[in-house]
Amino acid sequence: MLRKTLLLCCIATASLAAEPLSFVRDIQPILTKAGCNAGACHAKAITGQRGFRLSVLGFEPEEDYEAIVKQGKGRRVFPPAPEESLLITKGAAIVPHTGGKHLEPGSEFYQTLVRWIAEGMPYTQSNEPVLNAIAVEPSRITLKPKAAQQLKVTARYSDGSSRDVTKLALFEANDTAMASATDSGLVNTLDLPGNVAVMVRFGGKVSVCSVLIPLGAPVESLPPAKNFIDQLIFANLKQIGIPPSPICDDSTFLRRVSLDIGGRLPTMEETKAFPADKAPDKRDRAIEALINSPDYADYFANKWTALLKNQRTEAADITANFAFHAWMRDNLLANTPYDQLVRQILASTGTIVSNPPVAWYKRVKEPTTQVEDVAQLFLGVRMQCAQCHHHPFERWTQAEYYHMAAFFSQIGRKPTAIAGEDLIFHKRG
Repeated sequence: MLRKTLLLCCIATASLAAEPLSFVRDIQPILTKAGCNAGACHAKAITGQRGFRLSVLGFEPEEDYEAIVKQGKGRRVFPPAPEESLLITKGAAIVPHTGGKHLEPGSEFYQTLVRWIAEGMPYTQSNEPVLNAIAVEPSRITLKPKAAQQLKVTARYSDGSSRDVTKLALFEANDTAMASATDSGLVNTLDLPGNVAVMVRFGGKVSVCSVLIPLGAPVESLPPAKNFIDQLIFANLKQIGIPPSPICDDSTFLRRVSLDIGGRLPTMEETKAFPADKAPDKRDRAIEALINSPDYADYFANKWTALLKNQRTEAADITANFAFHAWMRDNLLANTPYDQLVRQILASTGTIVSNPPVAWYKRVKEPTTQVEDVAQLFLGVRMQCAQCHHHPFERWTQAEYYHMAAFFSQIGRKPTAIAGEDLIFHKRG
């Protein structure tokens, strides 16, 4: 019975090993793992390296397949003698390679590449399932300082199948002062307590393992939570075992909120009156008074107009500068909701004199720049990378970048009687 079981296992293993290879499923992940399509290597903008260019992290497999199989006068892959292909000899540094050695002769990755070339370099197999997602296990874990945990990455496909791709995945900790991740997916924590995330990438998909490193100190008392943000922060501090700082005294509190909200120090009268006030809600009332004050509007109008590039590069800009700043200040003083502020800026038409939010379009003229500013300022997302390739750290694709840019391509402008001032209009053409 034992011999029969071993025989069946051997047959199953041989059958699995003989499964035809695919560029998308088997080869592209090897190139990504080896760093061939990193930005510093063959994914370098415009030319790649020595005329051999791949997409960043393999986000464009069709282009990469064409570069390997059809370009380079057929020298990169050579089916009659697969081991003599430049893809193999360069990667293994058998012939001089500026990028160094990324492939060990005889290794599993080496043998897979050789077999793929020998099989005729298929792009995909018939009815090949599509990668839908990847999952990392464990997805959340608590580790003591100076501890280690091996991660496992599973790829899930459109036909319901799955496979272990840990050896092919990329691992990166978002704070290397707290933890590190090896190429094989072993997470090692350091001395600092807190929360750290390990990002896992495979086949254009991303998953995250959240690692909690506790200090372990007792958290015996917490300030009363005033909102859901306090609740989340206090729950995290308790879980990590980091006691919160004690509540500051009245003078320190007043100085902090005055600087943070009003951009100024408290007055002498405020400094005397606030500690003398014995009402339990005096801190809440101080915050509300500052938010409703002209100081808040002045201070945050300066912040927002700077972020929205309200610059003066020539004397003629002075009208636009003051008009836009005054408009922003008045809206903040009137407590206009942020969504309405953004809508007024993005949908603005006319001239600066008649409609001051148009000043943003005076400064930010290109659709690509408009996309990047809007995404970063109002959505909290950096989309600059997606202009040239799929974003390596976000879910945004290059196509989505240009879909958003198409919105701004409808914006037109024409000169007015005032030099340097354009009239902005929408739905051009």
